Amino acid sequence: MKNLLHLLVLVVLLLTGAVGAGAADKAASKADVLSAIVVFQKDPSSKEGYAAAETIINFAEKSDAVRISLSKAVVPWLKDKDASDADTRNILLGAYVAGNVGAQLKSGKPVDNVYAGWEQVLVTYAQLLQINSAAKITEVEELKQKDADGTLRAYAAEIAGK
Repeated sequence: MKNLLHLLVLVVLLLTGAVGAGAADKAASKADVLSAIVVFQKDPSSKEGYAAAETIINFAEKSDAVRISLSKAVVPWLKDKDASDADTRNILLGAYVAGNVGAQLKSGKPVDNVYAGWEQVLVTYAQLLQINSAAKITEVEELKQKDADGTLRAYAAEIAGK
């Protein structure tokens, strides 16, 4: 599943021109990744944010310190790379990986954390809406509503159990 994660995210980012050649070859430490997560969280749509996402994704793909499974259930906003809002959706995929990886590194336990991934997606989504309030994504709005209702954590546990 890690290869699928890397392939999916890196291909999407490469196709959108978000990452540069050669960066995928650099090995990152846990400290590097935690720093990259901070950079991504600060400004996910910046050049630095994209580079940070690449560091995080490469680490997720190569490291045994984390486990992430991707499916339509956990990243329901992911669509065809030609979608008009593909850049926003791709940033949200990076946010999911960043949140999930960050939680695992902080806990020291390599256990997929859907809820932490979604929490970061919601934070990043709010940042992106400040830039473009029309960039609403139905699937993320549904997660946002579950969070407001207090049911997001239980929903994440349900999805993770499938």
